[in-house]
Amino acid sequence: MGALRFRRDAASPFLDNDHHLAAPPVASLRELEAASLALEAPDADELPEFRQWLTALLAPGSSLGGTRPKANFTDPDGALWIAKFPSREDRRDIGTWEMVVHQLAQAAGINVPDTQLLRLGGRHRTFASRRFDRLANGKRRFFVSALTLLNRQDGENASYLELAEFLSTRGSPAHKDADLRELWTRIVFNILVSNRDDHLRNHGFILSADGWRLAPAYDLNPNNERTHHQLAIDATDPTPDVTLAFATAEFYGLSATQADEIVRRVQTAFSEWRTIAGKHRLPRAEIELVAQAFSSPVGT
Repeated sequence: MGALRFRRDAASPFLDNDHHLAAPPVASLRELEAASLALEAPDADELPEFRQWLTALLAPGSSLGGTRPKANFTDPDGALWIAKFPSREDRRDIGTWEMVVHQLAQAAGINVPDTQLLRLGGRHRTFASRRFDRLANGKRRFFVSALTLLNRQDGENASYLELAEFLSTRGSPAHKDADLRELWTRIVFNILVSNRDDHLRNHGFILSADGWRLAPAYDLNPNNERTHHQLAIDATDPTPDVTLAFATAEFYGLSATQADEIVRRVQTAFSEWRTIAGKHRLPRAEIELVAQAFSSPVGT
């Protein structure tokens, strides 16, 4: 991810400069999805195709972090995308629900990457997003996770206020106010949609000419198993409560009136979630299951 590449010395080619290791075209996604599902089968490592499946998914074009199987791919215009495949263990259509939440975020005014929903042959759909660490001409943008920039370790307690402080002190002066406003909007949105897996790896920054910018929002998923956020809303409390978030608005440069306007806009966008879910033909049983996450008490 980002702009880092490695080579042995200044005269050598980059270590990943091999067309055999490049991200595959979109036409290869069906095969990659099938491989990812096959690898989850019991005793898959004993099958003769095991090494072939593993090679396909562990190629540098497919080696991405996170808990779900993923692969890079290129679209017909040469743009680089990430596909997140379904799992055999999924009890609902995770990819389609990520698209629903993505569209809600977009309606709420949150900066998100371009996305598409793909039906590749499995029972559930594959969610794909265009990589925002690449420019239209293919050049790399320097992306770093909040975990790295804040010099933290996985599992350490952290707060959204630390992200706000980073933007205030090291953010792009020309965009600092807008990015702080956006960050607070994301907090309210995450509370409403039960996006509880909001740890520091799921926030990032992109280096601009005059400082760091808040990267587009990614990995937005409803979660009705977790009761608290991974990041504290104020200095210490991870309770999903809009009232708690409202009390921190001043640290994001927002007046009470501005914060109230943001909450209302996010609530208006959020209220359309059943309509959007229906447009994606999600089963009624899944809608009612996810409704438990969307109906959790979040303050006023």
